[in-house]
Amino acid sequence: MTSEASADISKLAEALRRTAAESHTTTFDVMVQSANFIRNEMLALVPVKTGVLRNSIHIQVESDRVIIGPNMSQAPYAGYVEFGTKPHVIRASKAKALRFMVGSTVVYAKKVNHPGTKPHPYVEPAFQHWVDSLGTMAAEANVRTFRDNAR
Repeated sequence: MTSEASADISKLAEALRRTAAESHTTTFDVMVQSANFIRNEMLALVPVKTGVLRNSIHIQVESDRVIIGPNMSQAPYAGYVEFGTKPHVIRASKAKALRFMVGSTVVYAKKVNHPGTKPHPYVEPAFQHWVDSLGTMAAEANVRTFRDNAR
């Protein structure tokens, strides 16, 4: 083995050691990159009526995890959009009657039978798309770290 080849192997071994030592940073970088990917997918998939639900989708970065999803204080109905609802009764609680429109006619009722809503998934499909692409993103992040450490 030539001294030049030995030096190259030593350089490679040192780069691998540094990469291993910095793997927490690499993992965290992948987590943040993944969170942004999932959030963007959710924003593209979420149905928009008023924009409140869409605007509530955020990322919260903590020291050991990243949380992605709708802010339940802003859009408490987010789960109903994702999973739909079964038929249910709505009763007037704060007023004597419910008020709603049927065509151009105003209707008052003490209760109504709601037919339920169909689900409009936006969280699960966004997450699944990320899972499908995770291997590629992790590999790219580790290649970048390895390349930076090899220099």
